[in-house]
Amino acid sequence: MTESLICATLRGHSVGDMIRDASRATAAGADMVEVRFDNLYTNRIEVDPIVVTNAEGEEITEKQPPIMEQRPIEEVDVESSIENLKNGIQIPVIFTCRSMDEGGYFHGDEAARVSILQAAIDSGVTWIDLEISIADKARKALVKACGESTSIVASSHLPAASSADEIVDFVNANSGAGQIIKCCYLDVQHSSSLHIFEAAERLADSDVQVALMGQGPGGDWTRIHAPMLKQSLVYTTLDRDYALVKRGQVNINDLRIAWGVLEYE
Repeated sequence: MTESLICATLRGHSVGDMIRDASRATAAGADMVEVRFDNLYTNRIEVDPIVVTNAEGEEITEKQPPIMEQRPIEEVDVESSIENLKNGIQIPVIFTCRSMDEGGYFHGDEAARVSILQAAIDSGVTWIDLEISIADKARKALVKACGESTSIVASSHLPAASSADEIVDFVNANSGAGQIIKCCYLDVQHSSSLHIFEAAERLADSDVQVALMGQGPGGDWTRIHAPMLKQSLVYTTLDRDYALVKRGQVNINDLRIAWGVLEYE
C-alpha cells in the first residue's frame, strides 16, 4: 500500500474554474489539490489550431499555445478569493502563489506576493508552498506564522542537475526549510532525469520528506515510481494530451492505473 500522496494541480484561471477542477480531482482520487493562486493574475486565451502542409503534401492540424494575458493586480480580491476557495474545496489544499522568476504568473512585486501568502496562512490553509528562494527575513516570518497549523512545502525550480550528488546535497542543505522539500528540475533530458531518479532512490530511507521531479523527457519517472522511491508527494495534472510525457507530467487517472499495474497500491 502506497504512502505517497497524490496532489492534483488545479488549472483554472478563475475561482469558479478552480473549484470545478477540485471536484474533478477529488472524484479522480486526489489526496489534495494545489491551488495556483498566481493563475488568477492571468487570462488564458485559447488560440485556434492551424492547418499546415508537410513535405509529403499532407495537411496536418497543429495545436497552438494559448495566449497568457496579464490581469491588473488590483482586480483580484485576495481575501474573498481565498475564502471562496476555502468554502468550495473539500480536500486539503497546497496554496501556491508562484512568482514569474520561479515560473509562475504573479507579476506584482515581492512584498505583495508575500502578503498573499500571509493571507493564506491566516485563513488556516492546510499546506503552503514557500519557495526556498524567498528572502530570508520574509520567509522566516511566514514560517513562524505557519506555526503547527499549516505545513510547508519548501520548493525550488532549478536547472537540470549534472549529478545525483548535486540533488542530494541541495535537499540535505535545505532539509529544515519545510515538512516536504520539493525540487523541480527544468529542461531535463533522459540523462539528467536519471540523476533525479538516482537521487530519489538514495533519499528514500532518509528522514527528509521529498518530492523530486523534472520538466522534460523522463521527468515523470519519479512520479510514476513514487511509492517505490518513498516520495512523500506526487504532483499530477487533470490535463490529457500527448505532450504530457514530453513535459514530464502525468495525468492523475493514468497515474492511478500505472500504480495498479505496478502493484504499488
